[in-house]
Amino acid sequence: MARALVVFESDSDPTRQIAMALAHGLATRLPVDVACAREAPVAVPGDVCLLVAGGPAHLPGGAGRTRYGLDRWLGSVSLPRGVHAATFDLRPDEPARLASDGAIAAEMRLVRGLGATPAAPPEHFLLVGEAAGLAEGEEDRARRWGQALAEVVAPRRVVSAGRAGAAAAG
Repeated sequence: MARALVVFESDSDPTRQIAMALAHGLATRLPVDVACAREAPVAVPGDVCLLVAGGPAHLPGGAGRTRYGLDRWLGSVSLPRGVHAATFDLRPDEPARLASDGAIAAEMRLVRGLGATPAAPPEHFLLVGEAAGLAEGEEDRARRWGQALAEVVAPRRVVSAGRAGAAAAG
């Protein structure tokens, strides 16, 4: 059975919240596994039809990526043939402070370097305040994005017209 894998870079609460909200959205159509990058499989199983990867965007002068970050995982992972991929990042609601676009960089690595098929453009979730918590509505938006991604890649169940008609009549 086809399934999805969500890999996120950081154990920070907002990143985990987005990863879990995505998983809930994906689970409307696909079984889902969620893993922090340091625990994610380096050989993505062959039944994974969608890989969603992301983490926090990094600010200039910040502490940088975690020791077992997404970059390190992407540098060692192998993907099954035909896997779709989507990426996300979490960023402050102040674009001028960003050092780079982490979601686009991860997508380029997955698509160009590892041969994945893009499922959707990179998605950006906003952080607010000094504590860098999720902006209002971002968890719901992540859940809806997960549902939309699942619709793109989930195997379609085909019901023949004869069986559908018989079921409706019976």
